[in-house]
Amino acid sequence: MGALLELENVQARYGAVQALHGITLEVPEGEIVAVLGANGAGKTTTLRAVSGTVRRTGGEVRFAGKRIGGGPESVAKAGIAHVPEGRGTFTDLTVLENLRLGAYTRRDRDVRADVERVAEWFPWLAERADQQAGTLS
Repeated sequence: MGALLELENVQARYGAVQALHGITLEVPEGEIVAVLGANGAGKTTTLRAVSGTVRRTGGEVRFAGKRIGGGPESVAKAGIAHVPEGRGTFTDLTVLENLRLGAYTRRDRDVRADVERVAEWFPWLAERADQQAGTLS
């Protein structure tokens, strides 16, 4: 298996402040990679550079071997989603409705197989499909 996500010498900035100075990392398909560091080390900015929500000023991001560019819309259409901490669910919807909403921009609209696959990875999602999102009961 090859790399699913690759960052090569990625640089990003907030206005005049350069926040990333050449991040290179690889996430092999089928594996989990953690990005660890102190506050201000660039973890969130790295994720924002991937999702297109911060301006990249250099380097390249590839997903499944294809170069990813543009803003968050084109990144989402490529299959990458960024859910910032604290804003992960719509609490007026159920868990299943939140999962289906994540596929809103898909053209095929048949997300049933994908929801089933996610439920295999995270069985508690299927158990709580009809539960109000954001509740603990």
